[in-house]
Amino acid sequence: MTTDPTPVRCCDVVCRDLALDNVLVHGVHSREARVVARDAAEALLAARRFRPLAEHIDLATRGRPAEEAANIGSGLLALAEAGMFVSFAELRRVCVRDDEPPPIDLVAVPSAERPAMAERAVASLIADGQRFARDRELVVADGSRDPATRADYRARLGALARAHAARITYIGDDERRVFVERLAARGHDPDLVAFALADREHTGMAYGTGRNALLLHAVGRRLVSLDDDVIARRVDPPEPLPGLAVFTGEGEGYDNYQPQDIRFYPHRAAAHADARWSHDEALGGHAGMLGRSLPALLAAVPAGQPIDLDDCLDRAILRRLRAGQGRVRVTFQGLLGDLGWYAPTWCLLFEGDNRQRLLASEDDYRRVLASTRQALRLVRRATVGDGRYCQGAVLGLDHRDLLPPFIPVGRYEDGVFRTTLRALDDTALFGHVPSALVHEPCQERAWAPGDVWRPGGWVRFGELVVQCLRSAPAPTTPARLGEHLGELGRLPPADFRAFVSGRLWRQKELYARHLQRLLARHGGAPAWWADDVRRHLGAVAEHAAHRDYPAPRDLLGEAGDPDRALARAQQLVARFGALLAAWPDIRATAAELARAGHPLGAPLA
Repeated sequence: MTTDPTPVRCCDVVCRDLALDNVLVHGVHSREARVVARDAAEALLAARRFRPLAEHIDLATRGRPAEEAANIGSGLLALAEAGMFVSFAELRRVCVRDDEPPPIDLVAVPSAERPAMAERAVASLIADGQRFARDRELVVADGSRDPATRADYRARLGALARAHAARITYIGDDERRVFVERLAARGHDPDLVAFALADREHTGMAYGTGRNALLLHAVGRRLVSLDDDVIARRVDPPEPLPGLAVFTGEGEGYDNYQPQDIRFYPHRAAAHADARWSHDEALGGHAGMLGRSLPALLAAVPAGQPIDLDDCLDRAILRRLRAGQGRVRVTFQGLLGDLGWYAPTWCLLFEGDNRQRLLASEDDYRRVLASTRQALRLVRRATVGDGRYCQGAVLGLDHRDLLPPFIPVGRYEDGVFRTTLRALDDTALFGHVPSALVHEPCQERAWAPGDVWRPGGWVRFGELVVQCLRSAPAPTTPARLGEHLGELGRLPPADFRAFVSGRLWRQKELYARHLQRLLARHGGAPAWWADDVRRHLGAVAEHAAHRDYPAPRDLLGEAGDPDRALARAQQLVARFGALLAAWPDIRATAAELARAGHPLGAPLA
């Protein structure tokens, strides 16, 4: 038995079943392979926390018959000798300090048809910038179609610029049209550029077009983007934690999906009364994380503060950390106010403190699901992850290197963006800033009874696009990924339906298994939560085999024609593929135009 007290955990390994209770374990980093008993391989994979090897062996063999315990112990020792474990000290050795980046000088607001909301958001950003002497460019990307509404935007934002000597840039329909013409003059497909920047498909859900306009305006820069119903007023965690955490899932499953601490409130006044209001800079946490490497972030943790790697389920991140790889390309910030979820389904997956608060009583649970979306959600300490929980209400973007475009149409454009980025750069990481901003839509919203389980019966367009992206061979490039989506777009309709159905069924299988594990883990209690889980699984089972299941619900339109919705989805997938392939060149030309004095946005005076 080893007596080495050094804490270790499983690193990046691949296991292959060789039958007869034998498993081949290959250490990706160590490049060693060993064949051990299945129980020993499973014990290795379960060693997710840093403990001395003797403790891992003790936990794996406790209560086992002597012969089994001996086999597991010898197997873990053999795996340790082959470099299948990594020590915390070894990871720290690759962590080298760098210079903290300067403050972010560009803050953007995508908006459409809501000039008063954009005015409120920009006014709050001006006040925050003046309080901390930040010289920021504030950019509003307005997707309004009505000229009178666009004129209202210009008037309101121009008044703010004059009153506060603020640098405000406006991107409206006229600015986008001129930009498309300039790119066309340089050989780019004007229809494709227009697809990126405007809702030419008339879906009424052009959320990604504003984000694409901001990316093309901000080539080579870091920026923070706020939805127009967000106010730059900062809230800190009620129970903050020091240090840094790495929080990731594994594969396409649902373990470690939600890194944030979530507290629900009966109404807005209660949420604000309980808030820990901060006097610090509203966006201050983004600059210290965005664009920095994981080794540099770990090295910057002050002495004596913890680095928590216990929830890093993706062992490949540890391998990359050993090699000095992994960089935060995107940052998120929490929200106080409207939760921003279209349905409360994700509440069913809560674990830990979130679960305990949500399920404290049936009355509390029912109130959350049916009468309020008011909540505080944020991480308690700075956290780096894989971005599987991706909500873009407050989004930091490091566009100094190539970031992919957002899908121009449809909801869940932030989740599609996350999947696209990870497909193109599997070392990309996502940072969570331990603070929140105020989220106040025009009207308080609420979920309807049954919204917690009803979404099991349908598919959204963004989910379909994610599955198309995930089916591409990895690693890839924008050109290859775009061609892959183009090939899917050229499939016969029946083949496309079969393809997306198979991919969606595979994902729903992972999802259903996770919910089944939660039911088993908690003994089917409390009964009212378990009942909603089963009803949600029942909705999946009832609809998954139906011919119309893969037709995106959000593309059905007034006609409600599933065949037409799926055909439209296929066309959009192909169009997005073409945009992906062309995006690096479009981005390069946008940078050239900016250097020549022709950026996408126009300054307001």
